[in-house]
Amino acid sequence: MNKYFLSLMSILILFQSFKVWDEIFYHENNKIKKGFKIITNTFEEPIVEKDQPQIEEVDLESLMKIADSREGIKIAKQCLACHDFSRNLKIKVGPPLWGVIGRESAIISDFSYSDALTSFNKIWTKKELFHFLEEPKRYIVGTKMIYKGIKKVNDRVNLISYLESLK
Repeated sequence: MNKYFLSLMSILILFQSFKVWDEIFYHENNKIKKGFKIITNTFEEPIVEKDQPQIEEVDLESLMKIADSREGIKIAKQCLACHDFSRNLKIKVGPPLWGVIGRESAIISDFSYSDALTSFNKIWTKKELFHFLEEPKRYIVGTKMIYKGIKKVNDRVNLISYLESLK
């Protein structure tokens, strides 16, 4: 019995010595670098945060003049799976979109909005919707909306034109 116990103890001591040997020879110490990091060219380029969406300036009013709400109806068909466009304000996966333009964000009381959209605290104007519909996850970081967005400017304007007609 002592032979087995001695063999077991020898193996455990051997493995422990491997661990100590590994720590000594193969692991580098986290050395603290002394001094200051010199930053150059700080005044030439503006610092842009990654989380902030880059908003391009577009003459939305002139685009809205040529918008076609009938084309917007076609584009809105892809939204029907999650949103209701009727006056009934039926809640689906997403909130209803009847009268969304001019409405405060996250105001439908029966719908459970994400924290990001609840703290958005803006009114859904044409301009806000234009930038939101381009890429919702980037415009409001943390939104539950899984839609990838509408890249074409004309499609977004046509959809906003249709949403504007829902009053």
